[in-house]
Amino acid sequence: MPSRPTCFLAVLLLAGFAFMVATVFPRIGVTFDEPAHLTAGRAYWSENDYRLHPENGLLPQRLAALPAVIQNTPFPGLNNAAGRSGDVWGVARDYFFGIGNDPSGLLAGARALMVVLGVILLFLLWRWAHSLWGTRGGLFALAGAAFCPHLLAHSGLATSDIAAALGFMAALLAWWRLLHKITIDRILFAGAATTFLALAKFSSVLLSPVGLLLLFVRCARKAPLPIRLGSHRARALGWLRFPVLAAAATLVGLLTWVGIWAGFGFRYSASADDRPAVFAQSWAEVLIERPRNAGSVMADGSLPADVVELKPGIVQHFVRWARERHLLPEAYLFGFAFTDRYSRNRLAYFAGEFRESGWREFFPAAIALKTTLPALGLSALAVFALIRSPRRSRFLYRLTPLLLFSGIYWLFALQSSLNIGHRHLLPLYPVLYLLTGALALLPPRRWIMVLLIALLVWHAVESWRVRPHYLTYFNQLAGGPTGGHRYFVDSSLDWGQGLPDLKNWLRSNAADERVFLSYFGSDDPVYAGIHATRIGDVYFDHSLLRPAAPELAGGIYCVSATMLHRVYTQVRGPWSPAYESEYQQLQQWRKRSADWPPNRWRDLAGHAIDREAFVRELVRFEQLRFGRLCHFLQFRHPDAIVANSVFIYHLRDEEINVALRGPLPAVRGP
Repeated sequence: MPSRPTCFLAVLLLAGFAFMVATVFPRIGVTFDEPAHLTAGRAYWSENDYRLHPENGLLPQRLAALPAVIQNTPFPGLNNAAGRSGDVWGVARDYFFGIGNDPSGLLAGARALMVVLGVILLFLLWRWAHSLWGTRGGLFALAGAAFCPHLLAHSGLATSDIAAALGFMAALLAWWRLLHKITIDRILFAGAATTFLALAKFSSVLLSPVGLLLLFVRCARKAPLPIRLGSHRARALGWLRFPVLAAAATLVGLLTWVGIWAGFGFRYSASADDRPAVFAQSWAEVLIERPRNAGSVMADGSLPADVVELKPGIVQHFVRWARERHLLPEAYLFGFAFTDRYSRNRLAYFAGEFRESGWREFFPAAIALKTTLPALGLSALAVFALIRSPRRSRFLYRLTPLLLFSGIYWLFALQSSLNIGHRHLLPLYPVLYLLTGALALLPPRRWIMVLLIALLVWHAVESWRVRPHYLTYFNQLAGGPTGGHRYFVDSSLDWGQGLPDLKNWLRSNAADERVFLSYFGSDDPVYAGIHATRIGDVYFDHSLLRPAAPELAGGIYCVSATMLHRVYTQVRGPWSPAYESEYQQLQQWRKRSADWPPNRWRDLAGHAIDREAFVRELVRFEQLRFGRLCHFLQFRHPDAIVANSVFIYHLRDEEINVALRGPLPAVRGP
């Protein structure tokens, strides 16, 4: 057991971590996924309905919604168009902004529970590191993790990411302990940990190959296997250890299977009334019953260069088989198939490029650019210390679960097309900091201790400097938090969280100027106190009063980093001759439309169209116009950057005229 002074320092670090996370809540606006998580969780509790958002883990969504359930905050229910169709985003907009709830109040309770998960994760990390490296190594690992910007960021968001990181850490520890001593307590701990992980995120399937490899590694070691079941005592030797461990693993698997059913109330149907469940997507879509090519169409009619071929794989075959036999709850099976289907092709941005199929370099670059430089240095020194240690064979064996997990997780990440966020690497960060505890193996010389403490202090300073916007952290190789947008956006930088700071900035700097906003996220700028004309962000503005293609003029232009790079628009990449040609035609068409009588709309060719088709053309014009504006802004330094993620430009009428009608500069790199 750690000594009292050691425990005191550990508690101090854990309390400091919780304080650093919880005290930034008011500065962090609604991030993109949070409304869906809270709304789905509330539906699970209040409606006993599991159709909403099943792809993101039942357990963290239940936990996030628990404070609102206890407080009995108003909930719109599911007896509406969005609820009946399984549209979690439609229900979420009503829940957060339509029935009088306070979004910040909903988030505060949910985020507080995520802080608890983050503290538990760091506690497990510390105890594991202490058992490996001793007092000094355990505290060093804990201190590094406590100041990690990414653990701080996601421990304060009501999403499933910190729950998944905790689930992997707990399951690895529980399974490794079980492989070395079989007791009832260890079997129950392993069952609880794997159930938590299975209900947290579908990447939990990666635990299966890790567990199987660990089983073989353990059996390759000749040490006997103690067994203590109640009053029964025994030791398995030689090849007998394998069937004993296989039986224990089977029992853990059964406990996990029962735990998953318990999470869904031991009910197969996702609908509360046992009628056929209506999800946001059809079963035919998530099971890919119609193989085809997938890719989005641009505003000029072009297709992306990397069209993805969709066809059923092992996940679809397993889900179809399990669905026929009701092997697992319907919502769990649907979420598993949904996750696999939409990880096959997912539009993403990386270093000026856009792809549907992802990049092998995405996650290695994310680690290199979003991990603090001192943390990378400490990790390298820890590896050096481990290699030089005369006890390295013993340590490497004890590190086997972490090393195998890291290797398999990395292999999966490098093959994944889901390149939308550095957060998908979050389960690797506890492993990284736990391994830095190996620095305790270095000789206790004064200059070495000074170097290590200096690196740790630098790491803490890096974290404190980016506070409260931990999510936006980038190291010096990327140009810091305000330079990271050149490489990554979306949840790696701009997840819609910047509206509170933007409101304060506009209050101090906007005066009476007209404000234009292009916002990426699920927050509501009007509810946040920002009154602006929305441009280019039609996919994220659900206001019934939104005008299509509003007139642009001089004023303050506030553009989210994700929108500045036009990731989720129909005009991506460099401004091309095809875009320019289509834009000029639609610009003339827009001018002519001002003289048309009501209900006499026409397309570019002069054919009569209905209002819906007319609005679609207006939206296409707005997308092209916004693309041209962003190309112009690419050559202009922002006047300010708010929350490291919202770019501010003071544009005069003359500049707007050039951006929309004048000759544009030649294309340049990101």
